[in-house]
Amino acid sequence: MWYRIGRGPTRDYYYANVDLIRASQISMAASFALFMAGLAAPGLSDLVHGELMTMGLLSFYLSVMYLQHPAFTNSMPKRPLSYVLLALFALGAAGRLAHMPFSWAPFSALYIALYIPGLRGRNAPPNILTMAGLAALAFAGSPWQLAMSFPAASAMSLMLRVDSAKRKFSVGVATAVAFAAVYLASIFSPLPRPAATALAFAAFLAVVRGVYISREPYAWGTAVGRLLPLLSPLGFLGLPADHFLYMGIAVIMFSLCIPWFVPSVFLRQVPKWRSHLPLVPIAASALRLTGVGPLVGISAVLLMAGGAYAAYAVIRERAFPLGPPP
Repeated sequence: MWYRIGRGPTRDYYYANVDLIRASQISMAASFALFMAGLAAPGLSDLVHGELMTMGLLSFYLSVMYLQHPAFTNSMPKRPLSYVLLALFALGAAGRLAHMPFSWAPFSALYIALYIPGLRGRNAPPNILTMAGLAALAFAGSPWQLAMSFPAASAMSLMLRVDSAKRKFSVGVATAVAFAAVYLASIFSPLPRPAATALAFAAFLAVVRGVYISREPYAWGTAVGRLLPLLSPLGFLGLPADHFLYMGIAVIMFSLCIPWFVPSVFLRQVPKWRSHLPLVPIAASALRLTGVGPLVGISAVLLMAGGAYAAYAVIRERAFPLGPPP
């Protein structure tokens, strides 16, 4: 199913890498279209808005995580598995729209199998989190469960990688497995959704030893992104509980995933990002979580503008195309 890094036939490995990049690019382009459509949809239908935004999250994190798959697992999926995975993702999305149960299970099963080489060494703990998210996706039903599955797990696994490197701590496999158990239990337990969201993110904060603040946008941006889901129980007071999760993930995307990884998806030089980029989703979160109609609309416009700016900033940079095949 895969080549070990540096061990496959040179030409076959090259084209497998091209497939991986193309699959990631297709997923990212789809996520941008889904997000823009979803942000424009609330005036038409809250249900359509929720489905489009959730699909956008799934497609975004497929792109970001799959591009880094070789680094995470020390392996390269063989041809044509990248396109098979993409087809199974599309099948899962179509099944979701057709109300088919477990429509994401084939996608999850293949992607989990591709992570098996990454279950050793220092990559194992964050990979266990990602695999738990994929397992949750296979059984997810509601938009909240979908967001809590692969997208939330991917965001947490990325922050675990970055935090452990920046703050010089390590997380063992036993800790990762214990957290994965708490995380999965929170998603599928009878707990109210606000309490389950807060429980999962509180457990994650315990794993990564809280938050740290510095002038670096990643630090203060993801600190807000981690803390917003903890406030989900404010939904018991009438605030939009699930959006504490959704907006928290949005802040993490603008603080980590978009500036760090999206340029690589499109083989572009990293732009000189404005240091206040995370303030866009933070401001949008403050407006969206009021639940007040006009402010919710302004929040959507802010996020659309932020996404358009990020896309323009990446595409205008110098491209680094792949060289000719060996």
